[in-house]
Amino acid sequence: MRWAFCLAATLLPLCAQPAPQFDAASIKPNDSVRIGILIYTAKSGDFTAQNVTLRNLIAYAWHVKEFQVIGGPKWLDSDHYDVLAKPPHDGTSSDTASRLRLRALLAERFQLIAHTGSKELPVYALVVAKTGPRLQLAKADTPNAGIEGRRGLLTCRGVSMQSFAEWGLAPRLGNIVLDKTGLPGQYDFTVQYADDSPPKPGADPPPPPDPSLPSLPSALQEQLGLKLETQESPVEVILVDRAEKASAN
Repeated sequence: MRWAFCLAATLLPLCAQPAPQFDAASIKPNDSVRIGILIYTAKSGDFTAQNVTLRNLIAYAWHVKEFQVIGGPKWLDSDHYDVLAKPPHDGTSSDTASRLRLRALLAERFQLIAHTGSKELPVYALVVAKTGPRLQLAKADTPNAGIEGRRGLLTCRGVSMQSFAEWGLAPRLGNIVLDKTGLPGQYDFTVQYADDSPPKPGADPPPPPDPSLPSLPSALQEQLGLKLETQESPVEVILVDRAEKASAN
């Protein structure tokens, strides 16, 4: 059975046409004791997920963080699944098409009904500390502009504060980070900090963090003259109205 559905989505507003579908999909319960998850869409459009919860899948399908998925049954976080899905070979293998196919698959196999909304949630605001910023403006011809992240080290070249907040800090803090520095332009800088985050799925356990290094919030203030503040802000959320456990296949 195929479901063509159209949720009131504002994150990926493509409801004018029927949602694209996967040609074939397998969803199996994962009862292993493995720690960590894997979610991956290949260039071909093939979708692979291992050891994921339904909350993980919903967050991926709507391109949001897990904390932005609100409601649903308790097993949304306790039941784990492996998913393998293949799209039709019609050239529609974009990231957006894959996420929309996943929405359709969740509606069919988990009987998922959800809608988007807004809710006041705690977020981080990146502001300038009282000491003032300690940043160097990037040169106009900065090579290899972007953010390079290693464990405990962020190297930024030709990066705006908005990009740093969204792509450098938010993934490491597990929350939305808003740029409220008021600093225009692009900058070159590095941040070195004690990283105690868990390893990526399948990776060897990392060495313990250097006790002489500061936490990421402290490193921002000491090394860059920037500060993280907790604020309440309207955040786009996915509200789960209904979900049922998927049977193995």
